Amino acid sequence: MRHPVRRNPHLVLRFIERETSPVARPGPLVVLWRWRYEVMLLVGGPAVGIVAVRTAGPAVTIVVGSLVCLLVLLWPQARREVAGRFWCVVTPHRVRKACAEALIVNRRGKLPVILRTRPEPFGERLWVWCRAGTSPGDLERARDVIAAACWLAHGVRISRDPHRTSLVIVDVLRRAGRPVPQEPAETGERTLTRFRP
Repeated sequence: MRHPVRRNPHLVLRFIERETSPVARPGPLVVLWRWRYEVMLLVGGPAVGIVAVRTAGPAVTIVVGSLVCLLVLLWPQARREVAGRFWCVVTPHRVRKACAEALIVNRRGKLPVILRTRPEPFGERLWVWCRAGTSPGDLERARDVIAAACWLAHGVRISRDPHRTSLVIVDVLRRAGRPVPQEPAETGERTLTRFRP
């Protein structure tokens, strides 16, 4: 039986890279910012429930809550909207994890910053700011790692912002056959193409 290190010498290089340039642990404010939606849901959900029960009563609260859930389940547009918002919360975590695994960090171990995530017909679009020490090329080279980290994604498309060199647009492709903008032109115009896996 062959030794696993001899079979895959890249494992040794990855181990050395990970040990010599670790990813910095985020501070408490950064953690709170990254998990803001989950914290708001965890704190705000029960608070809204308590206020609704005290104001309208338990029976009305249960009926209204059930009707809202039924509406989301039965109305396709509402279902798509909720699913899109769900992926906009999950995908930034997965992209950060992929950047950490691909060692896209500066010398201080800081990851690129995800500024914004927006649902799109093809999946999600993220605006990522590359800190000093990282570049859009780092994200382009790690495209396969990012695609594998984003659950249920068919692929990932990386494009540079035509006006800001440190800003990268990451398109997570989840829905086949939906229009995907092509690379931004020098003028900033975008054309649409169909994505097929």
